[in-house]
This record gives sequence, structure tokens and C-alpha cells, in this order.
Amino acid sequence: MLMVSLMVLRRRLDLVPGILPWFAFLLWAAGAAVNLPSALSMVGFIQRYGNLLAVGIFMLYYINARETLSPRKIIHGVLCVWATVIILGLIATQVPELRLSTPVGALLPKALTANPLVYDLAFPPMSEIQQPWGAPQPFERPAAPFPYSNSWGVAFVVMTPVAIAALGTLRARWKRALVVLLLAASLIPALATGNRGMLIGVALALGYVLVRTGARGHLLRVAVLGSVAGAAFFALVASGTLEEILGRQEYSDTTGGRLNIYSETFAAALKSPLLGYGAPRLDETIGVSLGTQGYIWLLMFSYGFVGLGLFVIFLAGGIVRTWRAPGYTGLWLHSVPVAGAGIAGFYSFDVMQMTVMTLVLAVLLRARYFGEKLI
Repeated sequence: MLMVSLMVLRRRLDLVPGILPWFAFLLWAAGAAVNLPSALSMVGFIQRYGNLLAVGIFMLYYINARETLSPRKIIHGVLCVWATVIILGLIATQVPELRLSTPVGALLPKALTANPLVYDLAFPPMSEIQQPWGAPQPFERPAAPFPYSNSWGVAFVVMTPVAIAALGTLRARWKRALVVLLLAASLIPALATGNRGMLIGVALALGYVLVRTGARGHLLRVAVLGSVAGAAFFALVASGTLEEILGRQEYSDTTGGRLNIYSETFAAALKSPLLGYGAPRLDETIGVSLGTQGYIWLLMFSYGFVGLGLFVIFLAGGIVRTWRAPGYTGLWLHSVPVAGAGIAGFYSFDVMQMTVMTLVLAVLLRARYFGEKLI
């Protein structure tokens, strides 16, 4: 509300190409509420829609706060959040059974926290502990401050490139050294998640920057980055993470299960192609809510193919418009929406992860259309 009030007092809003598709998406998504099955389902719809609306406000506010909110502040803000996530991940590898206590959790009535989902959101576990049938020992996968390990992995994908980009904006040597140390330490919780989608996302960001850096003729940086990528792959193999991922697949066929859910979700979306169903719905035949196994599927099922199309126009359009991201910092920032688009098919984004991805796009869009420097 504070951001909205400040923009209203300003009396004039500047827009840049690439922002309007998001608000067109918001308008269409609002119409999907007519297909909600019950008044109770409106609660979840309002929560999800409120998050999308907040993301739009954040982008619009940043575009118009050129005098007070610099790209450096956004980059450093994301860096602080990333460092917190990494430190919590490191703690999770040592005390996986602990839970975080939050002020919101302390204020919520017990009637609400008795719900397992609400409890996990209010008191997130340090690790998501899974033991599929037949597995000799449980898989302890870092998750804090999120309720699920996959969410931790998505956050790692969209924030780690920003942390690397921040290295070019830090003036103090000890700060740069601390970020480098955290980058190295981040491999410990990242590999402990055994998260295939996270590895794909990181590989996309790294490979993207590697190719674009080579195309710009910076061969020394390509050599350094290639060496880092090789070391990370060696750590993946030497740590046994690759073997653990394959082992988890042996006891839990998540790939086959997802393909079945995707098929059912697409078939259901075809029956309500325009406005969708407003929210994910439980499919009694497979025991899973359709529209929960990836952001693309969530949008398709909840807001129809038009809603999905508007989101794709926003994201793809933003990537294309900011293709000439300036400098090495800009290139790492540009890898964020590229990697996010690559994993959106099989992982969902919560409000924090979506905020990071869209704010990075807003930073790049403002830099292009207002000639702003990123560092």
C-alpha cells in the first residue's frame, strides 16, 4: 500500500516497453475467479493473485523510482537474501530436523497451524526429510526458509547469478571475498538438495553466460568460467550427489509421475481453455492437485491458455528486449530470466522467487530505456 500511495502522490507514472503484458496478464487472471468451485477456494485464489499483483507493483515502483532506488540497491538487496538462504541451507545440513519459528507463526491461532500446509509455511523445516518406500535411509534435503526443498532450489537458481553479478558492484575487498566464500560454500547445501531442476537451471545460467561471454570475445573469462564449471561438475560427481539423485529416482519415479500429471493437466485445460479453473484442483484418480507441478502448468490450468500466453509474452518479450544487457554484470543478470524460463515447466515460483526474477528484468529494462548504468 505504501508503494501504491507514493506512486499516486507522484501523479505521473513512467512505463517502459515490456511491462504492460504483466498487467494484461493480471486483468485476465482476475476473470478466472468466475470458475472457482466454491467460496472457500476464493481464499487461495486471493492469496495467489495478491502475490502476482504485488510483483507488478514492485516492478512499476522500481521503474518510477529512478532518483531514489538504484540498480545497485536492488542487486545488493537480493545479495543479502541470497546469503541468508545459503547460510540457512548450511545450517540445515547439520541440524535437518529443526524448524524455524516466525512471528507470523506465533500470532496464528492453533486452529490454523493445525493444518499441515499452514504449519510448514509458518514454521518451515530446516530440511525436507523424505524416505520413499524401500529406501534404506531418508533423504535430508535443505529447505529453509521455504517449506520445500524444491523451493530452495528455485531460489538458488534465480539468486545465485545476481550474487555473482554483485561482485562487480562491491567496492570493499573483504565484501567480495565474503561473497566468493559463500559461493563456494553454497555448493554444500545445493548438492545436498539432490535437486535435478536446480542443477538444470544453474547449468542453463552458467552455459548461457559462457556462450555470450565467448561471443563478446572475452576468452580469458570464458576459460575461468569454464574451469569453475568443470570444478562444480567434479564436485557433483565426487560428492556422490549424482548417485544420490539416481538413487532417489530408483525408489521414487518422480519423472514418470510428473509426465502423467502433465498429461492430465493438459487434458483438463483443454476443457476450459480461456479462463481456466481459477486455481489448482485435486484429481481424485491420481491423488494430486492438477496445476501444482510447475509454473507453466499452474498458469495454464488456473488462468487458461490466454493467461499462460500473456505471461509468456511478458517473460520472453523482456528477455528479447534486454538481450544487449550491458557489461559482465548485465549478462549475469540477464541469465536470471533465461534460467527461470528454463525451469518454469517443472517447478513453481513463490512470491519471493518471482519478485527476484521480475525485478531483475525491471532493472535491465530501465537500464535499456533510460540509459542507466548497472554499477
